[in-house]
Amino acid sequence: MIALAHAGKRRARRWAGVCAIALAQAAASAHAATLTASPTSPTTRGAPDAPHWQTTLALFDDARPASVPARLPYADDTPPRGGTLRLANYIDATPVVTSYDSLNPFLLRGNAAPAAPTLLFETLMQRSLDDVSTQYPLLADRVAIAPDGLSATFHLNPAARFSNGKPVSADDVVWSFDCLSQAPTSPFYSGRYALIRAARALDAQTVRFDFRSAQRRAVLDAGDLYVFSRDWARAPAGGTRSFDQLATVPPIASGPYRIDSRASNREIVYRRDPHYWGADLPVRRGMFNFDTISFRLYSDDSAPLQAFRAGDIDAMFEGSAEQWTRNYSGPGFAAGTLHKQEFAEQGISDAQGLFFNLRRKKFQDPRVREAVGLALDYEWINRNMFFGQYERSQGFFDDSEFAARGTPGADELALLEPLRASLPPEVFGDVPAQPQTTGKDGLRNNLARAEALLESAGWHYRDGALRDASGTPFTIELLDDGTGMQRILMVIVRNLRMLGIDARLRIMDQTVINERLKHFDFDMTTLGYRAASVPGGELARRFGSEAARTPGSENYAGVSSPAVDALIADVQHAQSEHALIAAARALDRVLRGERIMVPEWHITHARVAWNRRIAPPAQVPKQYPWMDWVIGWWHAAPQSAPTAKTAPAFAQTQE
Repeated sequence: MIALAHAGKRRARRWAGVCAIALAQAAASAHAATLTASPTSPTTRGAPDAPHWQTTLALFDDARPASVPARLPYADDTPPRGGTLRLANYIDATPVVTSYDSLNPFLLRGNAAPAAPTLLFETLMQRSLDDVSTQYPLLADRVAIAPDGLSATFHLNPAARFSNGKPVSADDVVWSFDCLSQAPTSPFYSGRYALIRAARALDAQTVRFDFRSAQRRAVLDAGDLYVFSRDWARAPAGGTRSFDQLATVPPIASGPYRIDSRASNREIVYRRDPHYWGADLPVRRGMFNFDTISFRLYSDDSAPLQAFRAGDIDAMFEGSAEQWTRNYSGPGFAAGTLHKQEFAEQGISDAQGLFFNLRRKKFQDPRVREAVGLALDYEWINRNMFFGQYERSQGFFDDSEFAARGTPGADELALLEPLRASLPPEVFGDVPAQPQTTGKDGLRNNLARAEALLESAGWHYRDGALRDASGTPFTIELLDDGTGMQRILMVIVRNLRMLGIDARLRIMDQTVINERLKHFDFDMTTLGYRAASVPGGELARRFGSEAARTPGSENYAGVSSPAVDALIADVQHAQSEHALIAAARALDRVLRGERIMVPEWHITHARVAWNRRIAPPAQVPKQYPWMDWVIGWWHAAPQSAPTAKTAPAFAQTQE
């Protein structure tokens, strides 16, 4: 399957000069202590008139912490430092890649080096993994929101440095915004900053963002801005390179690691800078504990597990129930060198399904999409292929308070009634459960219902195939990368062929699939949207009309609906948690009614295996990108580490 994820925001940097190192470390420590002691700071000399400085941000002000904690609760206080973390394919990438050709992770063109945003770049503020609607100081040490909500001013931490030793300046922030908010940046990133109209440097350490409308989300979006140095674009012989010419130029950014070596387009090693400027910040204590982090990318689906069992990589994040049940065993597990465990995960379940490309004429009738969905025999698949480990997915916010349930409440109806003319009638009734195939005739009844739907939509069986009025046969190409889903998709193919649909499974290299997805060149494929703890800015990127027309966006299905756009705006403009829940439920109800995907399955626990060379922190965050959590908060195991099989861990959807 093709897994999509919102990568976390952790970073990288280094300094030049012994004196600069000593001064910067002292400044960072003192500054962190000041922030921890007080949630506000006086306006600095030369900064704009901003009397309401604050050091924390939250989506809703009544949920904003009064102060910055000494460290994040899921970070160990004094974890061991040192050692090497060896990983295989970066599964938190968007989408997963088996080779890379770019050191600039923000470009639409090419595949980025694994974990580059996590290790080589930092944002103005740092979100909490226990509540992503909360931000704490990182590159910025405080922020002031204008009374009208149309702008916000960020003051930079004077200790912040880039890897070339230069201070992070407001001018660098403005340049970063300009680069990331327009082509050739991937819409995956540029879409995050769509609510920001402009950025302007007020002085060397102060930058103001102007917003297109007064939305609190816009302030948090500004806090999420990745920042890099203008010097990154300076050519050795003079002059300036354009942003799209930086694919092969090592970034000049501000976080804890730098690129140490590259053996090929499948291997890369990052080395931690022992003088990283932000090591003593509250949001960085207990983080980035490995001296080196290396990646080896494999194109063979079975190779990472074999490398793990041989001791060549340190952690596996398993998405296959069959693999987990059958192949995580052997001498290493028996001896306690290797360990596997399942762990409960909190938060919204990832939305995984077989997505339609609604740009294709044959999928534009919702009756056709419903009929195709009836060909998924989930109960048989879960019983015979998944060892009963999965739950059937229903919508886009499963296992959360944002999921639609029952009939619409009054607050939902207030949002839905003005859109009634453009919505399916079932949106206003009980949320239907996904069709089941339990019982002797379950699948047969579903296929009979599918046949009736197809006939009502103008598709009739004649001359050995299902055809439309012009005689064109109904064909579906199911696109897959051949990494485990094909045996399941063949069950769907078989059932579709029973309906007269010429369904075929197309196995292609992941790199080719990535390019086809960027240009929306597919019929159907399995996709998984990594859940956000709080629905928000990602919705427009995934389901908004503008994104549907933007190559490289996350709106793979091609959803282009004024009603969906209106409900996304309702989510993003919600002024209270109650309003947010109502808007999200209404949106979930409509997306389900539009049947843009055939919901597949998910698990409410994580399957993780690791080598006893490494160890997890004592506490697990509520919701997090799996590999980024290991990179950011795990550490080398103490020499006397016991072999008892206990520890915390991760999460993953799929098969």
